[in-house]
Amino acid sequence: MGEASSDPQLHVARLAVHLSSDLAQRMEDVQQALKPIQGLVADGKGAEAMPLAVQTLSVVAKRRVEATLRFHPVIPLTAACIGKDAAGRCAWIARESLQQCLRDGNAIGQAYAQLLAGYAYIELTDSGKALKAATASEEIFKAQKNKPGEAAALCCQSCVRLLRVMAGTSPQLTLVEEKDEKLKELKKRHEIEAKAGVSSARAACSIYSDIDDRMSEASCLTLVGELMLAKDDVDEAKTAAREARDIFQDLEDPYGEARALNLILSANMLHEADAVDALFAAKDVLWLFRGNDILPEEEDKKAIADALHCQAKVHFSIGELADAREVAEESLKYYAQAQMTPKEAAYGQGYALQTLAHILCAELSPDEGLPHSERAVELFATAQDQRGEAMAKAILAYQDTMSRMKQLEDTPQAFTEQSNARVTQNWTVIDDAMVMMREIRNQEGEDTIGSLIYEMNQKVGEIQKKMSTPTKTVWTVDRVTRKAKQKDYYEPMDPADPVDPAEPGSELATADDGAE
Repeated sequence: MGEASSDPQLHVARLAVHLSSDLAQRMEDVQQALKPIQGLVADGKGAEAMPLAVQTLSVVAKRRVEATLRFHPVIPLTAACIGKDAAGRCAWIARESLQQCLRDGNAIGQAYAQLLAGYAYIELTDSGKALKAATASEEIFKAQKNKPGEAAALCCQSCVRLLRVMAGTSPQLTLVEEKDEKLKELKKRHEIEAKAGVSSARAACSIYSDIDDRMSEASCLTLVGELMLAKDDVDEAKTAAREARDIFQDLEDPYGEARALNLILSANMLHEADAVDALFAAKDVLWLFRGNDILPEEEDKKAIADALHCQAKVHFSIGELADAREVAEESLKYYAQAQMTPKEAAYGQGYALQTLAHILCAELSPDEGLPHSERAVELFATAQDQRGEAMAKAILAYQDTMSRMKQLEDTPQAFTEQSNARVTQNWTVIDDAMVMMREIRNQEGEDTIGSLIYEMNQKVGEIQKKMSTPTKTVWTVDRVTRKAKQKDYYEPMDPADPVDPAEPGSELATADDGAE
């Protein structure tokens, strides 16, 4: 701490280098770029090291955010998320370095500090601060005639717009009064944000094309595609993705090509008629990592597992349950062979386990699916991801309950006392999940779990009505039309309840009275 107070620039540089190294896993170019900066830090040259360290950290943050900010991903890719804790540190580094650069009159340093702040606030879901920082960064870069920086700032602005489009679609919105009008207003705001995002992303693509940075141009085109999906312009989204894929192919970048194909896959999954095309795209992604010319020992097991998981989801979406189950099981075998951190295991293997459990529940085999769901919960707990663990618990309870209710509806004899006990236990599990979400103050998670609880209640209520006998049947007869209307009651009836206030003066009769 004494060293930090004597040379604040060195302290900021050291933190930025350390954080960049932690977040830049599998980014070999970044690891190479960090070596000379680490040397400057070791020599105590904070004034030289800090701007370079912050610039490198902004590059890492940009890549991580853009890799995970997807409008309609077939499988979640949140393993690469920066995370709230790291994002908070990025924001602190950006703030401290900005003050130092302002004091030293370092304009480019200021621009990169603002850019880092923009991506940090995106991860922290503070779109107002993120957009303000990204706009400030663009203005400085433009004034300094720094084209790569200007394009990066424009991309940051587009990511903010995409974040805003993705936000605000809480499941609870479907339960409010005047929901149609509110959803219409929300859709209009989303269209405005998406349009602004496309404009910024297109401008960035133009700059990258002018300076012949084809890798960045291709990445930016996938961002355009995501925003087009947000506008529900599927054809334009696929066009942008194909353009990106062509560039990635020229650059021989299978991971970039896979990202472009996954965007095409996501676009096709939005509309049922395009599901077959989505399956072709999923198989193309798999071929990239398990083609004929790739030796088994050279395979990227996690990339193959992710591709198989995508394919399983597509099979499931078009009702091919047997194929979905087979491919999902194969994906789990590859995940087991992959070298992964606990977080990668949770967001890779964990989600694949949930997919397999969902397939088994759809086949009305909830007892087979339950161990997979429980294993997914364990993986998120091991990764110390409380939000992921809570959602895994909620999904376990929801999928298992809905499957058992369907089982009860279709084949009542298959619903045993153990099945009933499991449904009862599921309510405890999903209540625990809600408590966990409230502890971390995750409103979006609370809303999602709330909507699952609502659907479970609705389904259980429907089955109870269908399987039980009404405690009382009441008929109301309109004096004018003389038409009878039947209403069944399944619980003790309030004495004042039978009379329909909308039909004053109705004549009442119960089923026992022989009303017709």
